[in-house]
Amino acid sequence: MLELTLVEYEAALRGMQLRTIDQYEFMAKSAMANRYAHHAKHANERKIFDKTKALRSLNHPGNQKTPNTQMLQQANKALSNYQVNFTVEDKSNKT
Repeated sequence: MLELTLVEYEAALRGMQLRTIDQYEFMAKSAMANRYAHHAKHANERKIFDKTKALRSLNHPGNQKTPNTQMLQQANKALSNYQVNFTVEDKSNKT
């Protein structure tokens, strides 16, 4: 069984809500792309999504942000004592 603190539970709940919002946004974008493709006289895949443009902007050095060293130091300090403990339950011995 997964045990969560109140803060972890609220963070997980917020993450699930954000995932649902992202799914609705994806469905809306898909519907708009479908409508365009269905009604356009000369539908063009690049007008819906231009992969080469997206890859170019991803690989552009201007998109690389330098990490905030103060935030990294604070995160490392906060996580210095964090340790993950995994336990394996033996289901064969349970009655």
